[in-house]
Amino acid sequence: MRVYIGCFGSGLGHAARMLEIAKELDAKGTALEFSSSGEVASLIRKKGYRCNSVPLADVRYSDDGEFQVKETVLDSPSIMARTARQFVAELANIGRFAPDAVISDSALPTALAGKLLQIPTYTVLNQLNLTSSHQKTGAASRLFSVGMSAGMGKLWELSDRVFLPDLPPPYTLSEKNLWGSSVDNARYVGFLHSSERNDPDEAAMEFARSSKPKVFWQVSGPPRTRGAFLKAALEFGEAMSDEFTFVVSGGDPMGATAPRKSERVWYYEWCAIADVYFGACDVVVSRAGHGTIAQAIARKKPMLLVPIPKQPEQEGNADKAARLGVSIALDQRALSMESVRASLRLLMGPSFRETASRLAQVASRYDARTAIVSEIESGARRGRRLPR
Repeated sequence: MRVYIGCFGSGLGHAARMLEIAKELDAKGTALEFSSSGEVASLIRKKGYRCNSVPLADVRYSDDGEFQVKETVLDSPSIMARTARQFVAELANIGRFAPDAVISDSALPTALAGKLLQIPTYTVLNQLNLTSSHQKTGAASRLFSVGMSAGMGKLWELSDRVFLPDLPPPYTLSEKNLWGSSVDNARYVGFLHSSERNDPDEAAMEFARSSKPKVFWQVSGPPRTRGAFLKAALEFGEAMSDEFTFVVSGGDPMGATAPRKSERVWYYEWCAIADVYFGACDVVVSRAGHGTIAQAIARKKPMLLVPIPKQPEQEGNADKAARLGVSIALDQRALSMESVRASLRLLMGPSFRETASRLAQVASRYDARTAIVSEIESGARRGRRLPR
């Protein structure tokens, strides 16, 4: 079998999910080829897979990491032009590779190209709604986002199946971004997060031995969203080392994997053993990316979540995780030493740990990798569109 995989090129969570599917397919002798953009494509190649580069069509962020709604709307003609170039490139890439099935993780041009070429096509997606709680009444951005959400929902529906890598209601993390959208062929398959298991290095062993409460601070997201959050991680980690033990991951997939230590904090530019820290820590501090939250829940860890400002997907994820009782959400613009210290103290309490453990039990009932791969194999064998 031959499978082509397209990943949205902003944020590493899309690649992380598809690398899990690729491992499952790899073990079955499947020929694989990817496509993505920028550092996401670089990460996929770093994992040993062939990856075609396609133009990046992403929203706009400010220098302090805030999602810029107005600027994104103004840039929409350029975004649409880059999306069209992606589509043309994917038609050529998929046509040349001649796969038995196409998988898209949030990459609409890949899904549309696969269907146009009459190849069984599948989408993995945890965001159907694009609207932001910060959009003002009467703003052109609201009309743009609502219209895009409705139109894209119908385009995603062209896929033979839309897999939702989340828990079914009432536990859906992406509630704000999924509920209320009509995609008839969608299926909840449970969390799809990293299954890597690595051996600890010197920093991780020192971390595990610490008698203080242990905090793993993981920076992630598109490059422009990482700087301010990383600066806070390092400053707060040093200042709060009297009470907590911190390890910080900078989230740069092209960065050095060897840790270095400042006076009190171990720091990785890219932490290749994040799974070790998810297992050893008491609390995870992170953005509100879907994959990170899913991985923390799977490891029964409470979370302090700081969503990318005004980013609707992450705002929704953070809000739902807090309502489920497994996290506290803080606004980056109000982040302070006092608010972080107080939140970490609360998260160390038994109620958050117990709730995380209960939710982990719910998540363990699902096997997203097997569900997705089995349906793709079945569709590829039939070589036709799945019945609705």
